[in-house]
Amino acid sequence: MAGYRVLVVEDNPQVRRMVSASIKTLGSEIDVLDVPSAEEALFISASLPIDLVVLDHRLPGMTGLEMVSRFQKRRPEAKIILVTGVEDKSTRQQVAEAGAEAFFYKPIVIDTFLASVKRCLWPEVGEQNPILTNQEPAVTKPVVDASSTDETSKSTPQRFKLSLDERLMMLKQQLKAISTILVDHTGKVVEVAGNPSLITSSSVVLSGLLSAYKAGSQVTQAISGGTGASMQYFATLQHCLYIVNVGQNHALFVLTSGYFDPERLSATNQALQTAAADLESILSDQAAEERARLEQAERQQTELTEDVHVDQETLAGVEKLFASGAENSAKEKADRFWESLDASEGVEGLQGKDVLSYDQARDLGLAPNDDKEPES
Repeated sequence: MAGYRVLVVEDNPQVRRMVSASIKTLGSEIDVLDVPSAEEALFISASLPIDLVVLDHRLPGMTGLEMVSRFQKRRPEAKIILVTGVEDKSTRQQVAEAGAEAFFYKPIVIDTFLASVKRCLWPEVGEQNPILTNQEPAVTKPVVDASSTDETSKSTPQRFKLSLDERLMMLKQQLKAISTILVDHTGKVVEVAGNPSLITSSSVVLSGLLSAYKAGSQVTQAISGGTGASMQYFATLQHCLYIVNVGQNHALFVLTSGYFDPERLSATNQALQTAAADLESILSDQAAEERARLEQAERQQTELTEDVHVDQETLAGVEKLFASGAENSAKEKADRFWESLDASEGVEGLQGKDVLSYDQARDLGLAPNDDKEPES
């Protein structure tokens, strides 16, 4: 039986899964329950003891702050951590007055969040509670787009975000695995947590895993008519290796140590499928961000400046400048010719093709044009 019970209250299913999975990495003695509404949370707390509640401030129906008030009457001994995408001063004051142990803005930094969870469950081994000692609550401020207005940043909830390596590390800790590896359909390693050498150092193992992943994906698609969930495993006396498809173009390889335990297969599969869904979502977000970045760069590159209007006086000056340049160029040619002639043996020493007639010199602009009208 688990030593502690944590209740996660969050209406966003992706956020709910991620928060629950992160808490489970702290140890098997923690039982994590999750529900999408405050009403369901109060219903569960009426029949089960709860040590810690992690709840979103904004919930459908009853709000997080309303739940805090009701929950504390039923379970005054339980600790509460509030999570929200709103950071206005009035809400922050309400949270502080509500008696929550910690207050986090989205997106949450996992390490900081888990440190607060540990302080709530094991206060004797953690730091002193920040609110109870009148210190600043453990808060991670959201990253707000500089182009957004203050009003938008206050009213728009921010998403709970994990990176690929953070999610792989969570899964590694949850399954006590040697390594967790995310690869694309070509076998290229996208992200890894732990020591991947037992898998990546052998081309035979890696190619075999890729073949198994592709075969499993084909079977799953044929059965489901689209993208479905699948899991394969290879067990030996020393290790067990799991393969899970992540969308249509990626695979998750997880290597654990010890003898394969069939009784834990269902729980392992649930953890793997949850991680695969989260990884697919993170990859999708990254692809969307990259597309937006490329589109923005393309728009900036193709944007044309407004037509520049030049007055006639300026145009005349430009034309005169070019004409002057042409005259100077002809004069420079003539100067170079006569300078080279002065350095030679003279006209009498030039023979054959090196001899120019007066007409040829005039045509080349090296002699004055007698036919030209004299300037008045």
